[in-house]
Amino acid sequence: MVTGISKYTLGFARIACAVVVGSLFASPTLAEEPDRLAGIVEPVVAKKPLKLGVTLVHLNDDFWKGIAYGIADEAKRSNVTVAQISIAGAYGNVTQQFSQIETLQSLGVDYVVLGAAAYKGYDPQLKRLKDAGIGVIAAGIPVDSKNVDFGVTQDDGAIGVGLAKEICEAAGSDKAGVIALPGPAGAEWARLRLDGFEQALNACPNVTLVKGAVTGGLELEQGLTQASDMLQKNPDTKFIFTPVIPLGLGAAQAARQSGIQAQVVSATIVREALPLIKNDRLLALTSEPGILMGRLIVQFAIRDHEKLSKGDEFKTEGMAYPTIFTNNAVITKKNVDTYGYDVYDLPPKDWSLNIKQ
Repeated sequence: MVTGISKYTLGFARIACAVVVGSLFASPTLAEEPDRLAGIVEPVVAKKPLKLGVTLVHLNDDFWKGIAYGIADEAKRSNVTVAQISIAGAYGNVTQQFSQIETLQSLGVDYVVLGAAAYKGYDPQLKRLKDAGIGVIAAGIPVDSKNVDFGVTQDDGAIGVGLAKEICEAAGSDKAGVIALPGPAGAEWARLRLDGFEQALNACPNVTLVKGAVTGGLELEQGLTQASDMLQKNPDTKFIFTPVIPLGLGAAQAARQSGIQAQVVSATIVREALPLIKNDRLLALTSEPGILMGRLIVQFAIRDHEKLSKGDEFKTEGMAYPTIFTNNAVITKKNVDTYGYDVYDLPPKDWSLNIKQ
């Protein structure tokens, strides 16, 4: 797995953007049907029986719920069976997920789709799957194992880079203080986002960064509490970075309550955040196209299972296994009204799934 940011983060334009067309950034006209696969690959229908088993971290946010929806909906469209979707319940719940992996193996699936609750510790479990002839697909976030057939994820370091660029542009030649909330301990994706953000922010000579302490939560309340404390100590703050939007919403609330005109940059689209972009409390928000990831998992599972050409979308540089990176559109006031939220990120409000935990 990636051991440092230099191998892939700053190559974002070369890696991710090269395989994603502009449909991510604009809604289709009334005469067009949205490209549900964002131009990355043409849809195929399975000709051979194909059964997937899925275990994800949780369904508490639209990212993981979007992946589940994307898998379930694309499977229906593509003649693929989803035997079961399970959830670990929270980051760190690896024991529960180990049990779920064993259950999925017993169901005779062809592939286990793993949205891992932790970065490390899965290699023995996944090797047993491989020895049993079952493929492994890493979903949404990386997992530290070579016993993975392929992964569909996003360049977390590039998310940080993109948000830093928005701050640099907004700050211009003015001096600006920035505070960063790192997120929870042990979350590799959060660490990579902060690393990318910090590295890219170094290109802005008039910007000063103060990093907060690694914490144990991702909730709005955690963002509110930590940002409030940091704003008291750094009243000259103009911008706040958080790796994910629940923390970002809390940080935005902290800035409003403190009377400090600090704008937040964060990741993961939620409907509640869109008005905050329009009223300038959020400067920028990167998409995390979970629905698209779920669809691509199904489409490339078909191709892998039937030995079809996968094209050149997959990258291996710095990775333990072939990986496709989806693009992460940066949402600002310029495109907040045109991005295809319901196509790529936000599952239908009334969609639900019977989950086994």
